[in-house]
Amino acid sequence: YDQGDIVRERYLERATFQFTSSSAYRSFVLPALLLGCRVRDFEQRCAEVISSSPLLILTMPSPAFRGRTVKLRTVDGETFEATVKSVQKQEKRWQVTCHPTDEPLDDFIFPDDQLEILFTTTAVPRVTEALMRKYERQSEAIGNWRLLETIYGKSIATDFPKSAPANQLIRLAKNAGTLRLNAEQAQAIGLYNCSTCPAFVVESPPGSGKTLTAAAMALAYNGSGAQLFLSTANVPVINMALAFSRLDYGNLKAIHFISSEREDQVTEDTRSPFSVLSLAKAHPYLNEEICQLEEEIDNEPDNEKRAELRRKIHRLCRPIFDAHYDVFLATVDSILGRLVRVNAGNYVDVIKNQLTTNVKRIVVDEASQLTEAALNALILSFPQAQIVLIGDEKQLPPFKYEPGDVVSELASRSALDVMKDKGNLPVIRLKHVYRASPSLVAHYSNVFYGGCLVSCKPESTTNPLTCFGALRGSNARCLFWKVRKGPAKPSGTSLYNDGELTALKNIIETLRKSNFDEKSVMIICYYDAQRKRAEAALPHGYEVLTVDSAQGREKRIVIVLTTATSMPREKGSFLICPLRCNVSVSRHQEALIVIGHPSIASAPNWAKVLSPKYFKVV
Repeated sequence: YDQGDIVRERYLERATFQFTSSSAYRSFVLPALLLGCRVRDFEQRCAEVISSSPLLILTMPSPAFRGRTVKLRTVDGETFEATVKSVQKQEKRWQVTCHPTDEPLDDFIFPDDQLEILFTTTAVPRVTEALMRKYERQSEAIGNWRLLETIYGKSIATDFPKSAPANQLIRLAKNAGTLRLNAEQAQAIGLYNCSTCPAFVVESPPGSGKTLTAAAMALAYNGSGAQLFLSTANVPVINMALAFSRLDYGNLKAIHFISSEREDQVTEDTRSPFSVLSLAKAHPYLNEEICQLEEEIDNEPDNEKRAELRRKIHRLCRPIFDAHYDVFLATVDSILGRLVRVNAGNYVDVIKNQLTTNVKRIVVDEASQLTEAALNALILSFPQAQIVLIGDEKQLPPFKYEPGDVVSELASRSALDVMKDKGNLPVIRLKHVYRASPSLVAHYSNVFYGGCLVSCKPESTTNPLTCFGALRGSNARCLFWKVRKGPAKPSGTSLYNDGELTALKNIIETLRKSNFDEKSVMIICYYDAQRKRAEAALPHGYEVLTVDSAQGREKRIVIVLTTATSMPREKGSFLICPLRCNVSVSRHQEALIVIGHPSIASAPNWAKVLSPKYFKVV
């Protein structure tokens, strides 16, 4: 058991050790996080070989290369080029078929090999960059060591002084009245204003009002300095922006950093009123010019000219960046990018200056998907800030995390778990839910939350599923729609099921006849190949998502496609994963339909969820 074994153990099993000094943090925690990040970054730059002869066929996370030639390097350092023949989207990856430009490759390239994709310049991911910046500055003190010691040091029972009880009434925008927070939400806002509490966790089951809680925090904050409201993905940030806009936020000034590409994809109902473009359009003189340019873009067929028109809009929006703001909404990567951006000439970056010196509160939504590395990047980059994580440990972890995988354990554990490891920080558990009525919450409350969820939504007198004759007078709002015909078929690493698709189309047609169209229905698919086929088979406008992308969303009626016809039994298998199952069966507001092979009703987790106590079989 040598020194290397000791270091390795402390890298991988940090939760069992006590790092009680900043030097120990620098020696073990920070290097472990960086090692995990850099290996993961390397994997994201790599393609995996499917075949090397006669054509080179690769799969990769994204086709980030430009042009028709890709430059590749083996793990032994041998470099070669290949001409791209075709690029095809698969589940979470892309398949690229190439003609090798050099000699035959089958002598030194084999299936499952990793090939690094070489770029002219390789951008360092934001989280890695933030950690590396602190690692390289060895003489610089670790900011917010008090919080880091609380997370990684000794387990010490701490009683944080309770601030004055938060006002449970919040005012709605446009004089629309008031809204009463529940006791747990008010407690969270009280801790948000506690100057001695460095961080806390808000555990938030599906539909528990976590987005409203975050928005209410922004309004109730009685301190100085900027507040950041972040998430790892765009949708939760947009949801927070919309929730904030529905409240009477008085004189608070908010800005939402969202890319123009992403903003082009949103509807008017989901457009952030605090995006740079929205703020610019709030100025009459800018609005007129921007609208004129947008009209020209819509009518311009030439891509280069369209790009130039977009650049003109961007230049018109520049004054928005010269103001001070109280509330910033962004993804984690976006806010870290603003912090490290290099400006040309003598430009005074007002926003960067504010982010560098004046951030006092950070709230991260959907924090089960925030990695430990990203949590540390935020703590180190904003050393004056209290950190609030809002999320649910019973939903999906960071997409990069696989239990037992060395790289995952180094840097990609869920930040929620990391914050709770030592039991030193407050945890507030929301238990009141507002998305669905008691009968629609019962299955996931009892199976995944020990029956502790309390629905505050009354049972409806109407049932959207009465349009299906199979109910025969039943008032069931949760259906298990058995599909015996049509075995699941492979598509690359994914699956599809034609019998299930036929059932889906019939269900959608019946719902449409009863005036439940694409605005009311969301489809969740366990397999991406099935998602693609479902999207192609349905009328335009339906949300057809994988389970991962459905997290954080909701709709009146949700239809889940399980696709597989043989059920795995191994603990942790994709189809029977309890976290994935919980997400898929908790997105509905008024009705839930699970379509699947009869065997799923006896599979682990699904057997409890699909119990006749909760679901009617069709």
